[in-house]
Amino acid sequence: MGKKNLDSLFIKSEKILPTKEEEKDLRKKASKPKTVKERDSEVISIKITPTELAIIKGKAGELVPLGTFVKHYIRTKTDLFTKE
Repeated sequence: MGKKNLDSLFIKSEKILPTKEEEKDLRKKASKPKTVKERDSEVISIKITPTELAIIKGKAGELVPLGTFVKHYIRTKTDLFTKE
């Protein structure tokens, strides 16, 4: 066999595109959109000292955004959002 003779080369035929059933399985199952009343759309802004910020950063860790941490803490550990 010479260097340029490709007769002994075997090429497999593979399906690249998924079938209809596989395509349905690949689609993401999305949840229903929230109504306007359920969405978090209002903004509250606070100012804190650098020491307080360092404490919150220590408790939140590196992966969780600070706003998300504070909101979760207020919702789960306080009764601030409950009607009395």
